[in-house]
Amino acid sequence: MFNKLSIRWRITITIAVLMFFIFTLCNLIQLGLIQMSVMNQQQHRIEKRLNETSAYLDEDYKTKKPNAASFAENKKFFEKIIQNNEMIRLLDKDGRVKFIVSRTMPKIYINKNDVGKIQKYRLHNQEILIINKPLHYKNFDGVLEVAMNVEIFSKFIKESFMILILGTIISLILSMFSGYFLSKRIINPIKNLNQTMIKIKNNQLKERVIVGETKDELSELGLLFNKMMDELEASITRQKRFVEDASHELRTPLAIIHGHLSLVNRWGKKDETVLENSLNTCINEANRMIVLTNELLQLTKLEKNTEKIEQYAPTNIIEVLNEIINNYQLLHEDLEIHLGETNQVVNKANIAREHLMQILIILFDNAVKYSKEHTIIDISTSQVANRIEIKVSDNGIGIKEEDINHIFDRFYRADKARSRANGGNGLGLSIAKNLIENYGGDLKITSKNGKGTTAIITLNTI
Repeated sequence: MFNKLSIRWRITITIAVLMFFIFTLCNLIQLGLIQMSVMNQQQHRIEKRLNETSAYLDEDYKTKKPNAASFAENKKFFEKIIQNNEMIRLLDKDGRVKFIVSRTMPKIYINKNDVGKIQKYRLHNQEILIINKPLHYKNFDGVLEVAMNVEIFSKFIKESFMILILGTIISLILSMFSGYFLSKRIINPIKNLNQTMIKIKNNQLKERVIVGETKDELSELGLLFNKMMDELEASITRQKRFVEDASHELRTPLAIIHGHLSLVNRWGKKDETVLENSLNTCINEANRMIVLTNELLQLTKLEKNTEKIEQYAPTNIIEVLNEIINNYQLLHEDLEIHLGETNQVVNKANIAREHLMQILIILFDNAVKYSKEHTIIDISTSQVANRIEIKVSDNGIGIKEEDINHIFDRFYRADKARSRANGGNGLGLSIAKNLIENYGGDLKITSKNGKGTTAIITLNTI
């Protein structure tokens, strides 16, 4: 039953029950302490009265003998000082009463065997404390008894008990109200989170939890949820853009293949020139789709950190740079490449050789694709402590300021027409950056529109 209630009511009931037990325990402790204190006071008071009375009689019978006349004098004296709830009685050794002084006390009898001990009696709904003391004079042996009616204090304790019960009930009611409003305050952020999640479920991804200025756990939960939703929205946006871009990239080669196959179907069976051109075009576009698919597969693995890096030997970056430079100068006779001083680099880089070559090829390809008539590539290397830096600069067309923040996005191309004409897919820099980051390095791009681009590779040493 309790588990079927809402969290708000469970918190309310839990707080109320807990507060009830706390108040009840505190009240019982207070009541016990009050009762103990009152009884101690009354016991002290009756003992004091007994000692004062016996002291008076001892002093009085030093000079005279105990007899009926002296007992009468003693009675008159005690009648003047006795209070309404007290009794003083003197008995001889045979238990006969010599005198008794009392105003409202009922007749009581004490156990003669418990001499000197305080005894409790309950007569006619009244609680009475009695104490006695043996007396020995010249020709008299007897017992002095002092009694005190403590019913008024018992009533006080009972009234205190009732007041404490009433206070406990009031505290229970107040704790119910306070628990209800406290639970409302606690649950509000959770309700806000729940409502936001419902809105998000209804495709309102831009909804966020309202986070208060407090620094409690619920605020931290709200901030974490908002951060998670920001990342999720960004991921969905990237995925949507990726699907749109991938569809666009694949649609073009598929349309070309479909067009050439239709052309072959109509005229290519009899015209060998049309047939050969169409087949070559189809093969080129198919190869382009294969490259695009492989690049997408590699980038997906890199972004998910599922690309396994096999055991590799540290790489001498100077050897790799020289090899890349020789290869590109053979492929592009008009390409001018300058390699600066390499003496500063004394350690090998923490990266696999084939991956560094892949990264440099991507950068060199971009420099050639987006160059002017005469391409110049400047390369510089340096090492500071355990970090190696490689700079690859070109004199190409550069990148516009509004495009520089998107160059690592999938399929993003500042000049789409030029990229497609040169066979670019817009995935190269994304692959390069992910590869470098997998080795704990970094890749930064700086550029000025119309004045060229500089790529800065930072790698750790071994």
